[in-house]
Amino acid sequence: MKRQSLISLLVFLCLAAIASVAQTEYPTVELAGGYSYVNFHPNLAPLTSQNFNGGGGAFVYNFSSLFGVKADFQGYAVGTGWSRELQRAGYTGVVGASGNMFTYMFGPQIKKHSGKLQPFGEALFGAAHSNGYGTILRCSQSNGDCSKLTGNSSNNAFAMEFGGGLDFALSERVQVRPVEVDYLLTRFGYRNYSANQNNFKYFAGVNFTLGGK
Repeated sequence: MKRQSLISLLVFLCLAAIASVAQTEYPTVELAGGYSYVNFHPNLAPLTSQNFNGGGGAFVYNFSSLFGVKADFQGYAVGTGWSRELQRAGYTGVVGASGNMFTYMFGPQIKKHSGKLQPFGEALFGAAHSNGYGTILRCSQSNGDCSKLTGNSSNNAFAMEFGGGLDFALSERVQVRPVEVDYLLTRFGYRNYSANQNNFKYFAGVNFTLGGK
C-alpha cells in the first residue's frame, strides 16, 4: 500500500513538472508580417541610393523568456527605377532593366515578453538575391554599354542585419509592431568586383504570439 502511494505521488509530481514546463510565461512561437522598406546604397559610383518597397514575414521560436531564434524573409520590388538610375548615371542602351531583391536571414532575438511595450533586438545572418544589381554590374563592366545585355542578371550575396524594434500588445496573442529599424549589410559582386552595400531597413506590421501561458 505504501509502495502504491509512493508511485502515485511520483507520477503526480512528474505530471505537475511537465505541466509547469508547458505553461511557460512567454510565447513559444511568434509570427510577424507586414510592410518593409530599404534604402539601398549600391556603392558603385556614380549610382545613388534607391528606395525599395516590399514586405514579408518572420518566425521566432523562443527558448526562454528573453532568448529566441528568428527566421526572417523579405521581398522588394523596384520596377523601372533601375532603368532611370542607369540612364541618369550615363549608361547607354538601357532597355527595360527592372530590379528586385529578396533576403532570407536567421539568428538570435532578445525580447522582453511582458507588459504592453515589449522591445527586442536581433542579429541576423543569411543571404540576399537580386536581379537589378546584377544588371547594373554587368553594364559597369561593359564600360557603361548595356545595349548587348539581354534580360536581367541575377546574383546572390551575403547579408546580415543588426537592430531592433518595439511591439505593443493589444491582447495576449496579438501585437502591433509600429517600428523595427535595422542596419542591413549586403555584399553583391560580379566577376572581379565585390563591395559592401550599407543599407537602412524599416519594418512595421503585426506580430502574433502562440503557445505559452
